[in-house]
Amino acid sequence: MSQLNLNSLGVQVRDTLLERHPEWAPYVDVLDSGDLELAVPAPQDSRAGHLVVFTNNGKDIWVRYSPPQMSYSVESLRELHAVVEALVADDGFFVVVKRGDEWIETTLLRPGGEPVLVEGQVANIVSWSGHHDKVLTFVEGQVSKGGRTKWNPGE
Repeated sequence: MSQLNLNSLGVQVRDTLLERHPEWAPYVDVLDSGDLELAVPAPQDSRAGHLVVFTNNGKDIWVRYSPPQMSYSVESLRELHAVVEALVADDGFFVVVKRGDEWIETTLLRPGGEPVLVEGQVANIVSWSGHHDKVLTFVEGQVSKGGRTKWNPGE
């Protein structure tokens, strides 16, 4: 689809991102809806897959990684830049908390931070580089911020 059919929010998002990251131009796409989708491939060792910035119905801006439920809505272009820059600098990570197959929440986490888990929950932390990826589980009977977390062996 032609870039001319991109909605006004998509134009703003595209232009402001490409101003800071002109090397991302080949990854810009315009969906049939007129929305922007910019999908930058992650580094080779990363589980992130892609950093995707997209607009939804010309009204909302979202940032996501490829794995399921790793989406985050931003309120402004300023917040978009803060989130994107933190993610690509490994100064922010996506965290998806689940209980079995049930999705609980998605959030962003700074280095050194730890998600709050309760019994039965697992947190999947994914970094842009892949160097900070973790899977954390709740340890019953040990309380710290809603429960102590520990590394899952082999993950």
